[in-house]
Amino acid sequence: MLSGKNITKKFDDRTLFSKIDFKLSGNKKIGLVGRNGCGKTTLLKMIVGEEEITEGNISKTGESIGYIPQEFSFPDEMVGIYLEEKLDDNWSYYKIDKLASQLEFTNFDPYQNLNTLSEGQKMKVKLIELMLQDPTTLLIDEPTNHLDIEGIEWFEKYVERLQIPVLMISHDRQFLNNVVDEIWEIERDSLIKYVGNYDNYKEEKFKLIEKWNEEFKMQERKRAQLEKLLENVRKIGAGHQRSRAISAAKTRIARLDKDKKEKYEKKVMKDIKIETEVHKTKLMLRVDNLSMSYGETKVFEDMNLEIRGGEKIWLFGPNGAGKTTLVKVIMGLQKPTKGEVKVGDNIKIGYYSQVQMKDDCKRNIREEFILRTNCFYGSAGGYLSKFLFSKDDMELKSIKQLSPGERARFEFAIFSYKDYDMLILDEPDNHLDIETKEVLEESLKQYRGTILLISHDRYFVSNSGINKVLNLKDGELRGN
Repeated sequence: MLSGKNITKKFDDRTLFSKIDFKLSGNKKIGLVGRNGCGKTTLLKMIVGEEEITEGNISKTGESIGYIPQEFSFPDEMVGIYLEEKLDDNWSYYKIDKLASQLEFTNFDPYQNLNTLSEGQKMKVKLIELMLQDPTTLLIDEPTNHLDIEGIEWFEKYVERLQIPVLMISHDRQFLNNVVDEIWEIERDSLIKYVGNYDNYKEEKFKLIEKWNEEFKMQERKRAQLEKLLENVRKIGAGHQRSRAISAAKTRIARLDKDKKEKYEKKVMKDIKIETEVHKTKLMLRVDNLSMSYGETKVFEDMNLEIRGGEKIWLFGPNGAGKTTLVKVIMGLQKPTKGEVKVGDNIKIGYYSQVQMKDDCKRNIREEFILRTNCFYGSAGGYLSKFLFSKDDMELKSIKQLSPGERARFEFAIFSYKDYDMLILDEPDNHLDIETKEVLEESLKQYRGTILLISHDRYFVSNSGINKVLNLKDGELRGN
């Protein structure tokens, strides 16, 4: 059994969580949620020994822990060689092919270089590596990021069948609904546990928030009464009785301060709107006879596509089908084998890449924002604060230091500031916490421009105002 007792984690003067307890046993499937930056990934790293514990103790005697981090990289070598190095003996090669088949990794090629795989294919290779370890406990950070819908559905079934405990950080609400038995949330420096799936969690969280806010109201009423009492006592003439009454009132106020309740307020992005002119039915872009190949491998051939103003398109398909390649060709970041892309007159396109800014960027948040928007210094601070960046963050944090979720918020700050006619969004929901996803969903739903959205988050897609669906599979584009 894996367990933690009185676990506390501090960074300088900031406490992520304090004196939390947990147990992982049986075959429980647990979803770990919370705002970006609350300490979810840190907790997993503490369990596997990659991060120091400030206080407390984690017991993992006899446990074989399998861990997939949120971000990972591969060496420059072939898939087959990399995975064979993870085998216990030379007679287990069949395991790799079997696991690839179970993952529905239909285009699995052991001779392909790891770094030429799509992001979703890389995730599947990592899952194969993990399964080869035969762990007794699984810890996975954002397992559905970059997996296609078929892969997610397979993974849901795989997790359900496992007879070991699994702790997963996830903001995929449909996944949480389908798979988990419990949801643990890092909230207010504590670990709060909810029995059931995501729908149960929402219902119970609402009740808990009501309870917290009622306690806050009662506290404030008591405080007002005591302050009034203290004011009246001070009007009494000097004497022993007056001193005792003042001391008693101050003691009661101090007791309130010691057990102070805070009003619950969601710290989410507010009033975020992506503005644009309305280009109803106007030609936004056209793709004519587009073909793309890598050597002998054809990604797509003779593709034709027309996108008009007001269309909100969901582009989906299996990992490796060429969705990201297509948008890179549209954006001029990759040259096609054949064909052309025509963008409508005076159309400005905003592009969100699933591979975000370079990790080595040393400019701070405010500097990078000003560089990319030409915004004034003071205005940049006010704008970035709407996206939950504090003044200290803006000045002291470099782009390199941002978490994936923070980088995503930064990109949406850029989108919101600029006036784009069309948005091309490649997995924009990856790494975002649930509250931020909800704000983005509403923003996209209200956006009057054109959207081409790549996403495997079923919940997110259904709430983003999509009015057209395109499926890229086997080199062909099919639509509704």
